[in-house]
Order: sequence, then C-alpha cells, then structure tokens
Amino acid sequence: MYDDIDFAKMSFTERKVIRKNLGMLFQGGALFDSLNVEENIIFPLNMFTNMSKEEKTERANFCLKRVNLENVNKLYPAELSGGMKKRVAIARAIANNPEYLFCDEPNSGLDPKTAIVIDNLISEITQEYNITTLINTHDMNSVMEIGDKVAFVYKGELWWEGDRNEILETDNNEVRDFVYASKLMRKLQRKSPGS
Repeated sequence: MYDDIDFAKMSFTERKVIRKNLGMLFQGGALFDSLNVEENIIFPLNMFTNMSKEEKTERANFCLKRVNLENVNKLYPAELSGGMKKRVAIARAIANNPEYLFCDEPNSGLDPKTAIVIDNLISEITQEYNITTLINTHDMNSVMEIGDKVAFVYKGELWWEGDRNEILETDNNEVRDFVYASKLMRKLQRKSPGS
C-alpha cells in the first residue's frame, strides 16, 4: 500500500510516478559493474526524468559532492573501496530527490569507522532534504546513533516499537536479548537507570 492505494493494482505508469519518490540503498550497494560512477548515479534519472544530459551530469556531480566524493565520476565500482561504493549508492538513491529513502543494512561489510561515516551521512541527508528514511539493520550502534523511532520485528511480526531510549529500558525479553547481545550495548545497559 502507498498512501492507501494498492500498489499491486496500479498500472505501470502509475507505479512509475511512485517509484520516482522512492530512493533505495541496497545492502551490497547494487552498483552496476559495467557502468562508471557517473553512469550509475544517472541511471535513475534516465528512468524517471526528462532532464538533458548536461542536467543529469550536473545532478550526479551535486550528489557526489553531497556524499563527499568528487572526481570519481569515471571510476568503475571495482576501483572503489567498500565505503566509497556505499557513498556512490547513497548518491544514486538521492538523485531523484525522493520523499522516502529505504536503506537495507547500510553498514553491512563496513569497518566500524566507515559505518559511522555512513550513519552520519544518512542522518544528515535525511534532515537536510526532509526525507522519511527507513533503515533495516541488525547494527545496534546504528540504531542508537541515528534511530528516532525504532521497530523490532521478531519472527516476521512487529514485536516492539518506541524510541532509542525506551529500547534500553524495555522489559520485552526478545528485544532485551537482541539489544544487549553486543558488549557495547551491555555496557549501556549497566549505565542505564533502572537496570
């Protein structure tokens, strides 16, 4: 459902209008290996806009600058580090100025420092462009750093929801077991009032 409209019952043209409003950051980045960085970012612009080639290139450059990557336009994904690939994927995801940004495990495969850079970037872009961002993650450090509203899904069902402070104090056993599985989170639990 999208704004109370059944997406499955829409025509291709109606779906295309909605897809333009959605940005997607895939777990593995999902960059096209046969396209260079600029071509990867321009890909959704080709699908959803009538921009001129110059406008598309300008937009790609703007998005690359926003994710702190410049002068990499002609590089191919194989020439990029994992963090650079994620930033290119973020640039592609925001190329159409989406209303909604979906991020699937954005820190998967990244070292802790790069994961923080990606978290901060997603948070900044969400605020700056007033995007509603949904992040699917198992990374509790991410949840605690940038999550405003947290939903815990257990066995395919919504099991708990609240904010990042409430999650530290929940009496829901499944949530507590998951949240405090890492050493860092156990440290936070000991510091949390009422623990």
